[in-house]
Amino acid sequence: MIPYRILIEREKDSPDKTAFISKKSGEVTFSQLAEKTRLLAKGFAIAGIGKGNVICALLPNCMEIVELYIAAGALGAVFQPMDFRFQGEELKNALVNTDVKIIFCHASGVNDALEAMIPASIKKVVIGGEKSGWTSYEKMFASSAEDITPPELDEKKDIALFLYTSGSTSGIKCVPMTWRQLDFFPADLFSSWDPDIFTRGISLLPLSHISGPIVINICLLFGGSYVITDRFAPSTIIQLIEEYRVGWTHSVPSIAGLLLRGNPEQHNLSSLKFIALMGTSVPVSLLKELERVIPSAMAVQGYGLTETSPLLTLETQKDHEKKIGSIGKALPGVEIRLVDKNGRDMPKGEPGEIIVRGPKIFSGYYGNPDLTAKVIKNGWFHTGDVAKCDSDGFYYHLGRLDDLIITGGLNVFPAEVEAAAAKYPGVREAVACSQPDPGRGSIICMDVCPCEGREIDIPRLRRFLKKHLAEYKIPKQINLVDEIAHTPTGKPIRKPKKNHK
Repeated sequence: MIPYRILIEREKDSPDKTAFISKKSGEVTFSQLAEKTRLLAKGFAIAGIGKGNVICALLPNCMEIVELYIAAGALGAVFQPMDFRFQGEELKNALVNTDVKIIFCHASGVNDALEAMIPASIKKVVIGGEKSGWTSYEKMFASSAEDITPPELDEKKDIALFLYTSGSTSGIKCVPMTWRQLDFFPADLFSSWDPDIFTRGISLLPLSHISGPIVINICLLFGGSYVITDRFAPSTIIQLIEEYRVGWTHSVPSIAGLLLRGNPEQHNLSSLKFIALMGTSVPVSLLKELERVIPSAMAVQGYGLTETSPLLTLETQKDHEKKIGSIGKALPGVEIRLVDKNGRDMPKGEPGEIIVRGPKIFSGYYGNPDLTAKVIKNGWFHTGDVAKCDSDGFYYHLGRLDDLIITGGLNVFPAEVEAAAAKYPGVREAVACSQPDPGRGSIICMDVCPCEGREIDIPRLRRFLKKHLAEYKIPKQINLVDEIAHTPTGKPIRKPKKNHK
């Protein structure tokens, strides 16, 4: 799909319908968005940007990301959103790797250190202010523009997006995504769930990652709307859901857990029907608690990666109640195998690495053939994630292969330990990891973050865990911490804290 073409269709059939809502821009209709992206695309063309050129947005969640993404597509340019926290040599290397032609940054993030990392060949545009040596965003818009016809594109081969991803355990990697691969996420959602649910969503993830383009596409294709949030504060999220009658959202456990801290029972959230949790293993206790405090909503799981466009599995409305805790079955067009370290298929019920193939799978990491060769073998993408599959074909995510803890010769997945700890009253979040031990090879240690105003008694917590876990899975060390570190996309970083209580 070419997002700009779809926007023009919405401009014709739903011109006055709200498309996006943000604090700064207010409610933006499809006709307003179409006119603005036309002028911006024309401005790009005047600046010499065309098919195949790379447009980078180093921005927090904001309406400008939507405008830049759609305007880039109008010219067949490649859109490269990046988390605004990128900095240093990592940022410089990412800009050089894809030969970025123009970069957009917010004035609040522009400083000498940032400017030193941007090659002189890249045109710099600032949003929300003025900076010496930078062009203001407003000056990028042409004064007038006729209808723009996107260039001829090979949607199966031409690149629409460069997406930088790191996960929680490795360095950054650049994932190219084609125009054809933009079609998959909307199709997957609407094949599994009632389309009426998706009339209005809210952003509980950074738009600078794959979550941004895919939710923009949902709005364009089906004429829905989306609330853009720039702060993940519990009270703010709850208030926005209530005020704008939000029907759906997708996030990761750490951010979705904020809903529980915003006193949801004191608000009318009956519009919220669908909460999808992805990106990492999800405790069943969190799913059930979300459904308890927001009874109108189903809290479901899906699984995928930036490299897979992104969804590979998704729970359906029909199967949710009887298979809660599952990440669902394989979606159409996806082949999934669970294999051991030698590539042999695992029997039902036994854990194995998830390997996949099909049209959703990326072609390889841009500019990194060596890493590509390590993860794509004989046409199968090795995800590094571990799951098991039941006799009905439903998958259950167990964690990352490189998170596996081997203690005394026995395998323990951190997600098992974390899910048990999450059931204990007063536990907001828990993260388990390994520490070297001369006797057992490794021991399990766990950081536990209590809910606000709650105290955790470690001996009682340990006794509780013994009722839910085998003895060898009980953490030898439990540390109480004020916060647990996360990646920009909300995945926990499995690294013991030094300053524990």
